[in-house]
Amino acid sequence: MSPIVLASGSAIRAKILKAAGVRFEVVRPDVDEDALKKTAAAEGVSIEQTAARLADAKALAVSSAGRIVLGSDQILALGAQSFDKPKTMREARERLLILQGRDHRLINAVSIAKDGEVVFRHLDTPRLFMRAMSAAQIDAYLDAAGEEILASVGAYQIEALGGRLFERIEGDYFSVLGLSLFPALGYLAREGILAF
Repeated sequence: MSPIVLASGSAIRAKILKAAGVRFEVVRPDVDEDALKKTAAAEGVSIEQTAARLADAKALAVSSAGRIVLGSDQILALGAQSFDKPKTMREARERLLILQGRDHRLINAVSIAKDGEVVFRHLDTPRLFMRAMSAAQIDAYLDAAGEEILASVGAYQIEALGGRLFERIEGDYFSVLGLSLFPALGYLAREGILAF
């Protein structure tokens, strides 16, 4: 049994950790994200702190004795407005029409829990600049990319065809994908969980 647990059902987060040579087990956390977001909104909590609360909740939901549990969350912010993952291709199209020609932020929170306590937190906020596109170009992208993009808050996967939608990004590439890898690896190495 691996001492590291990824508290996420995200395929890209698992792929990132695996590519970095980290041995881990995946356990999907039982967290009502919508309820947590509603509570945070009612309390006037910032988008950044909402993402941090969600990452904490995921890590703590599967925390078990002696194991390191990594939870992560990502929220798309366009100004003061935040977005969840689109549920349909129509909603994805609407999202891209809003984002095209503008810049937005991806709030990426990572929490690491051990023995029922959060022992590490990190927040990254990469900024992405989407190029201006016509509705026809967006439709062509959606047809080519398919429903896999519904797994992304922005309705794009920058590591695939979604990379063609952008002029540039400012910030950490792995945070854009959904997991602030370097800070998490740094913590695991400092704690002796990873050999290097």
